[in-house]
Amino acid sequence: MAFSDFAVRHSSANNDPAPISVLAPYSNILLTSCLCTMFVIKHYILEPYLPHVYAHIWGLSPDPTKRALLTLHIALLVRVVLLGVALYPFLTLIFGSSKVSDPVGFFLWRVTMGDRIVLAMSILPSYYLFEIIYRSRLSIVTWIHHVGSIFAAQGAVTLVIYGHKNARYLFLLMTTWGFFDVVMELGPTIALIRLRAARGDHDHLYFVFGVTALWVFALNNIQSVLVTYFMWATWDEWVPIFKIGIPALYLAFTASQWQQAYLYRKLMRRELDERFRKIALKEAEGHSLSPQEEEEKEKEN
Repeated sequence: MAFSDFAVRHSSANNDPAPISVLAPYSNILLTSCLCTMFVIKHYILEPYLPHVYAHIWGLSPDPTKRALLTLHIALLVRVVLLGVALYPFLTLIFGSSKVSDPVGFFLWRVTMGDRIVLAMSILPSYYLFEIIYRSRLSIVTWIHHVGSIFAAQGAVTLVIYGHKNARYLFLLMTTWGFFDVVMELGPTIALIRLRAARGDHDHLYFVFGVTALWVFALNNIQSVLVTYFMWATWDEWVPIFKIGIPALYLAFTASQWQQAYLYRKLMRRELDERFRKIALKEAEGHSLSPQEEEEKEKEN
């Protein structure tokens, strides 16, 4: 079986009635443990060492910027960990022939695909909770995205615990949704770190923001195709509330991602405009332009 047989492979008729994961009832403990781990990393690693790594900007930066930079490093770490935990289960559950009750490997025969996904569904919401609590400033779009993601992930695990008829499909849908969220946000996370660390390097930031805009736009469209196929293939299995709620929630989510891609395109243009402004100012002051600046000026004209 492969992706085309996704709905049949994960239907109730082709899966035993055993729980999707034995870890599901303990998801609150997993989430709390992840939050405590992030506090330890923040308090004992990042807070002592980030001022040395970013010595050229740290002392002059206001407290909200320092908090944002620290949070971005935790975000990067969390996403790398999530890829290690959930990449293989995601690929084999969605595109391969595995079921959620299958063991992950020979040496980890007690750990199933479902166990690792439940762990991932505790790690990501814990990071979003950490950011909501620790950051001093969050945009309303970011706040809504984080709160929605927390409730979606934990809601899927709750339905698994109570054995809802749509629990398996919702669990896999949130797996797909969450995986793309993790991968998609890698670009913006790195871009925002570079914005704070390399402010003023317009050529570098122009490239970073351009790649990020393309990254978010492309992955969002790929995700939309997968989620649309997923819902189409399993449409008859969903209860009415999910037939209404899931498409509405996904449209809001994907619209925010398209807006994010547009924002990074604007940032890219801003860096280019600032670069040309500095060239014009340099020329007005009578300074000679470098060959690269001459070439950029000719392209603009």
